[in-house]
Amino acid sequence: MHFGFNEDQLAMREATMRVFSDMSSDQKLKQLTNTRAASSMHTELWSQLADMGILGLVIDEAYGGMGMSLLELCLVLEQQGRTVAPVPLLATIVESAMTIAAGDNEPLKQEILPKVIAGDSLLSPCGSYAGIQSVDALWLASDAEGVVLSGRSGFASYAGLADGFVVSGLDANDQNIIVYLPANAEGLSVVEQVAINDEPAGYLVFENCKANASNIIARGELAAGLVEQQNHRAWVAQGAMQTGILDEGLKRAAEYVSERKQFGKALGSFQAVSQQAANAYMEIESLRSTYWRALDDLEQGNDLALSASVLKYWVGIASHNAAHAFLHLHGGIGQDLDYPLHRYFLWAKQNERYLGAPDKLASIVGDEVINKFDDVIGAG
Repeated sequence: MHFGFNEDQLAMREATMRVFSDMSSDQKLKQLTNTRAASSMHTELWSQLADMGILGLVIDEAYGGMGMSLLELCLVLEQQGRTVAPVPLLATIVESAMTIAAGDNEPLKQEILPKVIAGDSLLSPCGSYAGIQSVDALWLASDAEGVVLSGRSGFASYAGLADGFVVSGLDANDQNIIVYLPANAEGLSVVEQVAINDEPAGYLVFENCKANASNIIARGELAAGLVEQQNHRAWVAQGAMQTGILDEGLKRAAEYVSERKQFGKALGSFQAVSQQAANAYMEIESLRSTYWRALDDLEQGNDLALSASVLKYWVGIASHNAAHAFLHLHGGIGQDLDYPLHRYFLWAKQNERYLGAPDKLASIVGDEVINKFDDVIGAG
């Protein structure tokens, strides 16, 4: 594994760091998120990222992109995490645009991807609802002419602002299908919500909503593979963002306990405080190492099933331990919803639960370990 970055990657990271820092001050984000509205997105930053070519980093040059890899985008996602700026890089680029790009529907790619790269189209991914409520499950009826969708989807990031949706599910024959639906599709309605971290969200309700064959991204084995890739890429991207979030949260905590005094001494000089900070640091470094391992596997074309699952597990574990630690180190002020540090806590908790909680991922990791070593286990 090579831990260094080339000059172009470092220059891009520096440029995006400046843009995120300059355009996402604590005061600016407070103005955006304190509305608690489903429309609280940093549209100015999104436009700037489009102008810089960031939205097309991982899209092929044939569609107007730059043809780079997820590694470069992860460097950007780390900077987003450090500023917790509400822009849908994960939902629109990683989960949606990259899924369309990996499919075999060439006309759809030509239609959708240039709009995404230009910042003119937001996409949101969604699948079947998997919660504890009793709802009409999403189902798909497939034929040669297209797909008909009915029921309710699961959580969809930026649902109320999306121009289109990448919807995955199973038909009556348990065949995987992924379709693209424009937001104005007949029979599709959006119930807008606000996520834990104040980002726009929601879910979709389908009432005999028809997706023509021209909007099918993939079916069958190809679709099943794309869904798996979508999850793995999203977990790696979450690892990058979560590393940035927790890094910055702990940095702010260190500054706070270095300046705040009790009994004439800086809080950070007390052993109990420094131990909590040290424990949080170790959690973040564990997350960073699993993130780099999964990213390296992705770059080398290795099987991501185990390393991406381990990474997503640590996204949750590091959030639970490190985020609670840096919030606790701020004492009562850390509980103030208007205090900037609390935003980092909420973003960390959103990543902790999104696309799988730690207990669910622990089970997946166990299954992957058995799959990889079942010959050894069987021989024993």
